Amino acid sequence: MRLYLAWRDGEPVGRIAATINRLHNEYHKDTMGFWGYFETVNDPAVARALLDRAAADLRQHGLTEMIGPMNPSINGECGILVEGFDRPPVILMPYNPPWYEGLILQAGLQKVKELYAYLLLPSHVTEDKANMQRLERLSDAIRKRHPTLRIRPLDIKNLETEVLTLGHLFNNVRRDNWGFVPMTDAELRAMASEMKRIVDPEMIGVAEIEGKPVACILTLPDINPILQKINGRLFPFGWLRLLWGRKSLKGLRIFGSAALEEYRRLGPIVLLFLEMIRRGQRRGKEYAELSWVAEGNLAPLQTIENALHPQLYKRYRVYGRNLSGQ
Repeated sequence: MRLYLAWRDGEPVGRIAATINRLHNEYHKDTMGFWGYFETVNDPAVARALLDRAAADLRQHGLTEMIGPMNPSINGECGILVEGFDRPPVILMPYNPPWYEGLILQAGLQKVKELYAYLLLPSHVTEDKANMQRLERLSDAIRKRHPTLRIRPLDIKNLETEVLTLGHLFNNVRRDNWGFVPMTDAELRAMASEMKRIVDPEMIGVAEIEGKPVACILTLPDINPILQKINGRLFPFGWLRLLWGRKSLKGLRIFGSAALEEYRRLGPIVLLFLEMIRRGQRRGKEYAELSWVAEGNLAPLQTIENALHPQLYKRYRVYGRNLSGQ
């Protein structure tokens, strides 16, 4: 990764990162480069200079395409917000001024992929009594047909082992998704270290059959309202405010759900979402964002949409440029 700043009259007016993700290129057998960590003033010249510099850097290393923003990879924060500016970002999702898309398009990049974020209001699910009765009947039928299927929370005492197990499960399920890059054990261990300060083990559900994890749902509390109050400063006392304020948080981010292909027909995803709604309401949660889902990969959402009726309320976009022949 190379990091660049744009300066004007002694003041920084923009930044960008040019990144080579070797694991991505080995997995997909392509010559893709990435740009990210993009910030700019509302000036087409600054935006173009930044994107051109990242493109030149990546081209020098033999890469023929670039896409972004990826901060720093598809397993981090992705995309530019293009719809939903009236709602604040949730944990580990980007936010930017509305003029970014125009500047990026003026710099000669084109849309590569749209990413969707869905809003789930548990109260809307539970207040629809007919739908809840249907879900309860479905849940009872699944449990009767598969008595060895059980839902359990995250084992916080063995957090690193749990994160490795669930990370491998997600890698298995998502290996054919757009842009997929497998999470390495080093990344998963780093994630476990970061999660332990904020994770609510009851809000991460694991579906097991005879002790084998076959599906899971990964949820974290939306700590952004606290981070906003402390202006992003965790030290010296920000961590204390974060720890004290966790129970008062009203929102969640659902990073995703996954079920091994051979077990999907058993219905573990329905059980997991239903259980998360119940637990979330007991904890006073008022909303959950399910993000992100790439366009063209909406089939896994069909069951969730039919059962829970989430609202598509934000859109993000990833943009690219061909680097060959320039």
